[in-house]
Amino acid sequence: MRAGTVGRRLRTPAAAAALILGATALSSCGTQDGDYVLHYTTYSNPTSDQSRTMQRWAEEVEELTDGGVRVEFHYSESLVGADESVQATLDGRADLAQVGSIYAASDLSMFTVIELPFETKNPEVQMTAIERLYEENETYREDFDRQGVHLLFPLPLGIDIVGLEEPVEGLDDLEGRSIRSGGLTSEALLAVDANPVAMTATDIYESMERGVVDGYTSLAVANLPTFGLSDTTPYVLDPGIGSYSSSIVVINEELLDSMPADYQQAIEEASSHAIANGLEEMDALGEEACTDLTSSGAEFSTLSDAEVEEWKDEAGIADGWVDRYADRGYDAASVLEDYRQIIAEETPRSDYADPLLTCTEGGSR
Repeated sequence: MRAGTVGRRLRTPAAAAALILGATALSSCGTQDGDYVLHYTTYSNPTSDQSRTMQRWAEEVEELTDGGVRVEFHYSESLVGADESVQATLDGRADLAQVGSIYAASDLSMFTVIELPFETKNPEVQMTAIERLYEENETYREDFDRQGVHLLFPLPLGIDIVGLEEPVEGLDDLEGRSIRSGGLTSEALLAVDANPVAMTATDIYESMERGVVDGYTSLAVANLPTFGLSDTTPYVLDPGIGSYSSSIVVINEELLDSMPADYQQAIEEASSHAIANGLEEMDALGEEACTDLTSSGAEFSTLSDAEVEEWKDEAGIADGWVDRYADRGYDAASVLEDYRQIIAEETPRSDYADPLLTCTEGGSR
């Protein structure tokens, strides 16, 4: 079989050099004409809900193409770093990539609109909005076209959770607490005088044990089992931030366009099932986390709607996002306007409830 990296048009000398290295690294793919081995780079581990979603996609594509398209997985940044994923699909080191919004500010700037806190508490709505913006908003789409990548589908990520060593009775109780965080959620914490601390998710467990941090956020409840937090977190807060980040799967656009029409159709068909599959995988891990949390005696709390609205107004993060990217020449206001319009349209169409909400209400799925 031949690698999906073969036969691409090189854009720059640097890209050509990187492609030579990538082709050398991936030369074990074989040479049978008409077949493709697509190398997928991800920062997720093999058992995460995001990886499970991608595994299901790969199986469906292989079945629909009678083995003509297969996916080779490179987990946990074993091929390239998370912040290189877009460029890796451009220069030939990878064919497919998981792109996290937290790593995408320089490559896919408008994609980061989905990081804005306080916009939606429905992951299905957020995922649908990611796809619709790609099809409907020119400013949003231009980043993808400029980078030479095609959006296939979003991967699941639930709403934001705050895990704490001590309880929180209200918004004021977050003041002064050191909380592991990242992305725009850190800006939200600063607005209430909390102390966001940057660290990888793998360091949270030990850091809480040692008292380095008082808690963590920028995680969803389905992430907790992966990092040993689902049975070691005594207090769980739904802060009302809702969807706070996401990731997507992209493919090199020239590669996709070069494939036979029936292969392209198979990829499109499998991609159309990815949101539903992703929600199923996230629900399964979310249920596991909820069972662990309730069994360990974790206490759940939720900020009031009034406090959340006060927090949103005080933080002003959406306005700051628009201004920041407007200064760089983007029509960011149109992207935010369309994002909110899509949320308003899609919310009544979805009855999906995030695992955190069902767990907070007193039961797992």
